[in-house]
Amino acid sequence: MRNRGIAAVLATFAVAIAAPAVARADAGGDKAKPTFEQVAKGAVRVDRAGVTGLLWAAAASCDGAGDDLDQRQCRAIKAARADEVAAQTYIVPGDAAAFVVGVYDAKKKSIPLTLSGCVACVEPLSLGGKAYYVVSNKGAPTFQGKLAHAAVLHETSRSFTDEQTALDWRAKVVPRLRTEFVVRLAAGGAVWNRDGKDGVAVEVLGFRVYDPCDGAIVCASPSSAKAAVDKAACGGAVVEGEPDDADDAGDGAKADAPKAEKLPDEITSRQIQTAMQPVRDAAEACYQTYGVPGDGKLKVTVSGGAVIALEWTKGELADTPTGACIEKAAREVTFPKTRKSRQSFTYPISLR
Repeated sequence: MRNRGIAAVLATFAVAIAAPAVARADAGGDKAKPTFEQVAKGAVRVDRAGVTGLLWAAAASCDGAGDDLDQRQCRAIKAARADEVAAQTYIVPGDAAAFVVGVYDAKKKSIPLTLSGCVACVEPLSLGGKAYYVVSNKGAPTFQGKLAHAAVLHETSRSFTDEQTALDWRAKVVPRLRTEFVVRLAAGGAVWNRDGKDGVAVEVLGFRVYDPCDGAIVCASPSSAKAAVDKAACGGAVVEGEPDDADDAGDGAKADAPKAEKLPDEITSRQIQTAMQPVRDAAEACYQTYGVPGDGKLKVTVSGGAVIALEWTKGELADTPTGACIEKAAREVTFPKTRKSRQSFTYPISLR
């Protein structure tokens, strides 16, 4: 009776963690020319917690499941669940390291874009007290501190009419982009160990990166229609170049208008150091969290007292979780308003 009870608990656990509330993709496509929607048809959509559930079938250990009979029952349940998982495809989110946006190339008037097979590269998933990275099986991952670097799946570039348009897109649109992979567990060797770290490999059948504000596709393979729109992701719209009401008004209106505030010519070095101190503090915290050291120079562009663009111009922190963490802190910094419509400066950061 006790053994039957253990078996029932194991079976319930396996189903509970591996099958969270899900939605199935049901869009079709041309069989002659597959689309992302066709590849995703029938796939089960899971979030990060759902991915942890999938790991149970591939990586869970039955060694501590009780006596010999309990362990045999655990292995039988795990094997059955593994067969179910292997026969199913899933739509999973890419993590923060999956999609990397490079630096604007003035000669080519474009920004390089790189997509790697990262489902869990920045923060490994926890199962049975062990940490597991989840990456594409296209190639073996490498490690930089605690960060996994998965194989590159796609490289392209995005063209812009000028540098400012590129910087605006990078500052306003890129932070809200979402990455989706259609995957299944890699056959015959999903679990791996490399450089003392454990992980699970998945086969990527399709991917897309899109802007949830309007559903626009940034890159996809196979080709994808517009994604679902989530207006909550748009945030506050920023409109630049609006005419000044006082300038467009008649002479009487100008006479009644209050005198303009007298502003300094530009942000001083002392003001920059004061305003950026929270970024310096955040950089140390980011380093402690992600463990990626390095030196870097962060180019900060300010307009109207607010940060409107960030770019790593030199160093090793670009395109790392530590660098992204520092950028997040820098976007929240405010500066004194000045007569300059736009001002840029470079801020050095060294983490060891």
